[in-house]
Amino acid sequence: MTTGTEAEATIEMRSATVLDIEPIMDLVNELASKGVMLPRSPASIVEKLRDFVVVEVNGAFAGCGALAIIWTDIAEIRSIAVDPKHQGLGLGRKMAEHLIEEARGLGLQKVMAFTYVTGFFEKLGFGVVDHGTLPHKVFNDCLNCPKFHKCDEVAVVKVLRAPTEEPGISSVAMPKPGQPFRI
Repeated sequence: MTTGTEAEATIEMRSATVLDIEPIMDLVNELASKGVMLPRSPASIVEKLRDFVVVEVNGAFAGCGALAIIWTDIAEIRSIAVDPKHQGLGLGRKMAEHLIEEARGLGLQKVMAFTYVTGFFEKLGFGVVDHGTLPHKVFNDCLNCPKFHKCDEVAVVKVLRAPTEEPGISSVAMPKPGQPFRI
């Protein structure tokens, strides 16, 4: 999907391929070393490759972002990263907006992120929330994080649509222990 031209640069966004694994890992981990985001292992990128989009400037890798479905009502925007030499073109915003629309198209009620760059997400309509309001994220990902007991990321959420009153997949809740899981 071509997103247009800015300052004589051709900007294209597309789904990630296996050829993008190393550039994604290098960029994310470079930014993680500067304290802007958490690092990613090669295995975590390979396992979640289908969640990633890549943005290119004049045919060269310039950034990435991912949308991971957390539960039936919420997805997480992860690993929004733009190569420093391509910052200022609005690439992070374009990827985030694309991922938000993807979440909306999937019928999700909310999209969230854990971030060190709160202002970026606030400009996109996210609000800061307590980590405890995101139990599926905490249960699925945070328990294995080395920063679990001293998390310094900020949780943000954007509501995409009101919860539906009709039974269906969007109203599924995590079962209590001993209860059957029903969709």
